[in-house]
Amino acid sequence: MSGIKYDNIQNRLPLTGIVFFLAYFLSMLTDRNYAALLLGGRLSLASYVADIAGTLLTSFVFVELSIFYSRWLFRYISFTGKPHCGLFVKALLLLLMNNLMAWCFSTLGIILCEESHSFFYQGLYTISVIATFISYLYTGAHYMESVIQAEQQRKELEIRLLKEKEHAAQMQLEVLKSQIDPHFMFNNFSILSELIMENPMAADKFLEHLSNVYRYVVQNLKRNTVSIQEEITFLRSYIYLIKMRYEDAVCIALDETLSRSEGLIPPVCLQLLVENAIKHNQLSAVQPLKIYIYREKNYIAVENDLRPIASEFASTGIGLQNIVGRYFLLCEEKPLIEKQENIYCVKLPIIHETP
Repeated sequence: MSGIKYDNIQNRLPLTGIVFFLAYFLSMLTDRNYAALLLGGRLSLASYVADIAGTLLTSFVFVELSIFYSRWLFRYISFTGKPHCGLFVKALLLLLMNNLMAWCFSTLGIILCEESHSFFYQGLYTISVIATFISYLYTGAHYMESVIQAEQQRKELEIRLLKEKEHAAQMQLEVLKSQIDPHFMFNNFSILSELIMENPMAADKFLEHLSNVYRYVVQNLKRNTVSIQEEITFLRSYIYLIKMRYEDAVCIALDETLSRSEGLIPPVCLQLLVENAIKHNQLSAVQPLKIYIYREKNYIAVENDLRPIASEFASTGIGLQNIVGRYFLLCEEKPLIEKQENIYCVKLPIIHETP
């Protein structure tokens, strides 16, 4: 793992001390002649100093080289699928490297020195084994620490990304929901302005019902979903306003079973679809625009005659885009849009759990 970091040499000096003392202890414990030589007072002070300095230097060299090997093994040899097997193989390789290094030093000593120093050569292998154990523990601890830190950082990053994604989605949802208000009021104020000129009394009644409808919109702007029953109750009030304005020019058939249906949908979606159907199609008392609102399996369908207005102004499509956008943020399903020669139908998925 390339991200492993090790302490500087000053922090590794205690390892040399540990190897030094363990090497002396094990050597005297396993070799009585060496113990008698050291403890019997048969060596001069210079010999003691030379032996201690040589052991200390050897311990330092083996520790540093052993840590270097350990770093290399942990960095370039990976057993992701079998970590226990990987640790065992790395320990075995480290032991082989250190013993090979001890053999090289002992061979070099034999070549350079004619006199045999069995204590020194035996000590090399003892130090190599101890250095293997100590360095492996040291680098293994750093390796595990780096793995834990990397996992913590990964989890923190995932949590941060999820929070940012949730915040972005919520902000987008608020923007989409805020589009309902001006879109809804723009169209209905246009209707109201015409009624004021044609029939002031009807305009007054229309305004009363428009206030009721607008109250529903305002109350539900901060809700992502509403029950189907709530939406159908609101839709009946809106249909009343439509009938007052268009009379027989618009015929809306509402499936009464919808008021008993379970489930949720985004607020004001059905009203937007009815509004779009009226705005973009020809209608008259002689040839009324027919709109059907019914349930089809797990969808609520809004179907209308397709008779586009010949001189229709450019549509922004804000109503349908708003619905599709809200469904995209709320659930995995999306509205189905079916367009035939004379029929246009939008089917809204019923949401069974609150997002």
